[in-house]
Amino acid sequence: MFKGVDVGGTFIKVLWEDGRREKHYIKDIKHDRGRLLTKITEVVREGNPSGVGLAVAGFTSAEGKVFRSPNIPSLDGVDMAGLFGDIPVAVGNDVTLGAYGEWFYDYRDSKVLVLVAVGTGLGGGLVVDGKPFLGAGGSAMEIGHHTIVEGGAFCSCGRKGCWEAYCSSYGLERIYRELGGEEATDREIAERASRGEEKALEAVKVFREHLLVGLSNVVHILNPDRIVLAGGVLEGLKALLGDLEGDLKERVEDLPARDLKLSFSRSGEFMGARGALAFILSKSSEYMS
Repeated sequence: MFKGVDVGGTFIKVLWEDGRREKHYIKDIKHDRGRLLTKITEVVREGNPSGVGLAVAGFTSAEGKVFRSPNIPSLDGVDMAGLFGDIPVAVGNDVTLGAYGEWFYDYRDSKVLVLVAVGTGLGGGLVVDGKPFLGAGGSAMEIGHHTIVEGGAFCSCGRKGCWEAYCSSYGLERIYRELGGEEATDREIAERASRGEEKALEAVKVFREHLLVGLSNVVHILNPDRIVLAGGVLEGLKALLGDLEGDLKERVEDLPARDLKLSFSRSGEFMGARGALAFILSKSSEYMS
């Protein structure tokens, strides 16, 4: 039986082919490379799976090497594909595989599907004609690090003005502080906005504007017929974001707007694990054909 494994900064999440789900807390060991890799290996090998799809946050090559993981730096330089002995493992970026899972399970009618996930950071994935687009080396669709404000706010990657610097948990928290709000988490800001707090509502408005700027760029560059939004920050703000699809279509040219649909993911917190499972299932079909 196959399973998908999603390595995040707080949990390793597992989705088995039969629907079983697991969560393993790793936040307390994520800065200890030895302990973290031991835990990942245990989780991957547990249950003697037929094969494992492995989703990893960060710049991950097509061969399975993590070149850089801003939110899990202890994985920098690790060859994930070579850790697990004789178990077949297919490795990819978490949001790229998440996008493939959206297509595989929910949107097989889509020709060009883009996933935009906003949580601790901002990641993107692209599926074209049923195949995940990886780029030349595996790092395609790091759209969180395209510049939307020249010389703007600092991003976790060290650059300035990235989309992620404005549309992420820390981006929303910074916007709120700069508007005069006290220190608060993204969830607290969303709750305060829901209660009608003026500064929180203004912060959400600024966040939304930057979200639309980035989405407009995505539409004009990739001409998707489906954009799927996901991630804890967007889930928390969903009720406050209004008609994103309508406003996005008004901003972009008529031709790319014609075929565009925008929706929120239904896969929840196991999106990455679900995508990883879909990825290894598709790979196993390739091996058998």
